[in-house]
Amino acid sequence: MSYKGSILIIDDNVDLLEYLKDFFMIYNYEVILAENGNEGIEKFREFSPDIVISDIRLPDKSGNIVVKEIKEIDKDVPIIVITGYSDHNLILSAMKNGAVELLKKPFKPKDLKYLISKIETLFKKIKVKLSSSFLQWEKRHLKIANDIHIIPSVTDFIFSNVDYIFGEISFMKIGLQEILINAIEHGNLDISYDDKQQLLTTGEYNRVLKHKAALPENVDKYVDIKVFSTPEYLKLIIEDMGEGFDLSAIPDPENPENFLCEHGKGIMMTLNAYDEVTYNEKGNKVTLLKYSGNKKHGKPVIKGELESFELVGKLNRLTKMKEEFDFELDLAAEFQNTFLPKKRDLDRFTGVRSDYIFIPLQKVSGDFIDITKLEESIYGYFISDISGHGVAAALISSMLKVFFSLYGKDVLSPELLYEILNEEFFSYLNSGEYFTSFYGIYFEEENKFVYTNANHPPPLLLKVKTGEIVPLNTEGFFVGVFKDTKFEEKEVFLEKGDRILFYTDGITEAKNLNMEEFGEGRLKKIYMEEANANISQLIQRIKDAAFEFAEGNIEDDVTIAIIEIN
Repeated sequence: MSYKGSILIIDDNVDLLEYLKDFFMIYNYEVILAENGNEGIEKFREFSPDIVISDIRLPDKSGNIVVKEIKEIDKDVPIIVITGYSDHNLILSAMKNGAVELLKKPFKPKDLKYLISKIETLFKKIKVKLSSSFLQWEKRHLKIANDIHIIPSVTDFIFSNVDYIFGEISFMKIGLQEILINAIEHGNLDISYDDKQQLLTTGEYNRVLKHKAALPENVDKYVDIKVFSTPEYLKLIIEDMGEGFDLSAIPDPENPENFLCEHGKGIMMTLNAYDEVTYNEKGNKVTLLKYSGNKKHGKPVIKGELESFELVGKLNRLTKMKEEFDFELDLAAEFQNTFLPKKRDLDRFTGVRSDYIFIPLQKVSGDFIDITKLEESIYGYFISDISGHGVAAALISSMLKVFFSLYGKDVLSPELLYEILNEEFFSYLNSGEYFTSFYGIYFEEENKFVYTNANHPPPLLLKVKTGEIVPLNTEGFFVGVFKDTKFEEKEVFLEKGDRILFYTDGITEAKNLNMEEFGEGRLKKIYMEEANANISQLIQRIKDAAFEFAEGNIEDDVTIAIIEIN
């Protein structure tokens, strides 16, 4: 089995480097170490790791500069910044340069648990690079270069772009991954099974894989994948450019003991994930077929033998656990929805119109929004985005609702409220957990909007008289990271017809197949062009434009809200 992926760690603390290396190797990651920024950049160029973890303070150059220079080499690589200092400007600079996560030192056991969880999530989200690895996707025809680290992303992409899927998707993904690994390793790069085992033992596997992929005779080789999806079947045709292999070496799928054999186990798993697995005579082209319903052809899974096999028992138990978990998630989603502003309450606001949409990536969301009447003619608008997604982020958003309900109506100062929230969440959150947020209070009698921005995408004020768009920003930092974080409060006077657009970055960071972001520019363009639409229509048009741009492949929670002064 190959490594899950590679991680470059840059830190001048040698003991910490060795500790983190041992930690990640337990989880089957290849680890590359560097003791300063220049060495880290040099090793990044040499090894092309999948993820980078870097200290913010290094002996030869600032960590935010290291982030910037690595991003100039590979703009898509995820970088996690670790720090033992509360240097807000340095950290913000690193985040603006492209760091995706922040982790505080010294580490506690729960921090390392969070870190490995974050690493696992990042590996799932690493996208195929169109310029090199992801060579073509057109009319269900895909070509990929010889990089096994992108295979999980490739299979995720394929299964998210087919119209019909049958059977156990996770099992089918594993089967396809095994075929693609074989196509790259044994087909295009001519690495034998014995060679691979020796390279894994010596720790040279990824280096040799990269070296062989760069050889003149291999550099133009790729794996060709064709996808055919109908209501009756799913067909995948995978062809490499190698010399093929001996078909007699394929294990018997009707013998469950072959699951335990290391040699050929991948093909064995594929044979049992699909209804038909057929090779051409040369052995470099394989066709995978999965039929709808109970229709079986070719080499089927022999249920009588496999149902008594331990693996199938585990799969059945996992399926039941997943069903129970999905049920619990449905309940959690219903509970979270009770926290959302009630549209009927918003309709009762006299001096301002308000509307919003809230679209979780999963069943529960790390976004939070509250629109509430604080006092007569005083209204509060609170939006936040918790780091991460799913259940953990949703739990934090639920805590945020509790604290906002507890303090919001008594504290009519956004700056002061954030100081309170920051102190509360600093005590509760794990290292690496935080949230961005914006809170504004509209005082109707004075036509005044008072606000504080805690590193959230700035809401956009559209002045009706001039057509000018004004970003509402202040000095501030993520909530819950440092105990002594300071915030700033500003105010702006509003006129009848002025609008404010609030949003989370799930909209602006929506990506198309070319990995281009929807961006603030497109958002502003729609905001201005649709100025005559009512706010509900405008929200829907913004959402539709972003989803159409990303072809439905939204990767984050989405929240959009607009207020309009009556």
